[in-house]
Amino acid sequence: MATQKMMAVPAKAMAAAGVVTPLEDLSLDEIKNVINDLARQGSTFQYQIGVLYNHIVNRKLAELAGFGTAQAYFNQHVKALSQSTLGNYGMVARNFTVDTCTQYGMYRLRVLLRYLEAIGAVVPEDPGPLVIDVPQDDGKVVAKPFAECSMDEVERATRAKRSGPTARVPVADQARLLFLADSIHTRFEGVAEVRFTSRSKEGKTLISLQDVPMTELARLTQALQDGMDAEPTLAVPEKHAAA
Repeated sequence: MATQKMMAVPAKAMAAAGVVTPLEDLSLDEIKNVINDLARQGSTFQYQIGVLYNHIVNRKLAELAGFGTAQAYFNQHVKALSQSTLGNYGMVARNFTVDTCTQYGMYRLRVLLRYLEAIGAVVPEDPGPLVIDVPQDDGKVVAKPFAECSMDEVERATRAKRSGPTARVPVADQARLLFLADSIHTRFEGVAEVRFTSRSKEGKTLISLQDVPMTELARLTQALQDGMDAEPTLAVPEKHAAA
């Protein structure tokens, strides 16, 4: 996937948090304070939080400050947002512009990134016209532009591309699966290539984990806990995008 270059947090967001210093000149704790201030203001600055999160992770600021991992630092100092939520924000901020995020919403773009990964496509500058092959209940596939797709439709399209036609995961489980997948990705990024998959069988949602090192079972436990602690309502992007 294409990776967006690090960008400065827009002045509006920095001003909202009472910060006038350029991002590169801020200390780790000062950036943490900005993240917490923006988090308290709701969904308006999700993208900007993602940029700040990426800045800390990419420059290993937490490790340089004596923390074992960036995740350990965030767990201690950014309690308003779960690791999976921060990971979502960071992933979208790396791949899309703030205007695209405002237009489509954080979580809608996050599931689009999974679809692009499943089909081996690069991230488009404007994802709106991108054609998504959406499976229907009758087994047919309808080609729709991303701009006209719901998050559920993109998720169904992604599952179909990865493993072929399967029973649909119940709607009640979809948001939780999204958070579990992102928390596992966040915890194991740069550590191990752990695979997380899900499917529906006889009305039950089943999950599978592959390639988890025995030495990282504590990390896995924390990743699963992060995914369970996250608020499922965050998986509905349209409300947040309109904020």
